[in-house]
Amino acid sequence: MGGFINHNKLSVVVLVFTIKLDHELSKVSYNRIIEWVRNILPLENKLEENFYIAKFMMKLLSLGYQKN
Repeated sequence: MGGFINHNKLSVVVLVFTIKLDHELSKVSYNRIIEWVRNILPLENKLEENFYIAKFMMKLLSLGYQKN
């Protein structure tokens, strides 16, 4: 069974969210990166997140973000 070796679902979402912010990428870019990650993972480990779900997850964890 394959899966996340060094990351869990939350760490992947946080990492991609951070890349999006650091490089001033669009929401569409975030979703494309998540889509790519989703396609390379085994079926049992699919990410269902998109930018809006990630933003909501950050808010729930009190992990706000600042726009530059």
